[in-house]
Amino acid sequence: MSFSGLSGLGMSKEEFIAEYLKEKPADGRYTTQHRPCDFLDADGSCKLGEHRPESCKKFPYTDQPERLHSLYSMLEAIEVCPVAFEIYERLKKEYGFRHRR
Repeated sequence: MSFSGLSGLGMSKEEFIAEYLKEKPADGRYTTQHRPCDFLDADGSCKLGEHRPESCKKFPYTDQPERLHSLYSMLEAIEVCPVAFEIYERLKKEYGFRHRR
């Protein structure tokens, strides 16, 4: 994650991490502490605007097939993103997903 835009927010990298992020032990990457994202406005726009990280600009990665192979990343995305959720629902219909009892 790039923290280059934080100067526009008036926060240091360390302050931003402590306030809003948590590190994933498995790979050392950061994710927001809360779901949905702390920076998501009621209308679905990002409060960080031009200062949001590159990974957020690309989210939910629907134009990056290499990222969609991971079921975990898809499940993580559908939790917070209506577009990813809709794609997931369409895939379930296409592949005949059925709930087990």
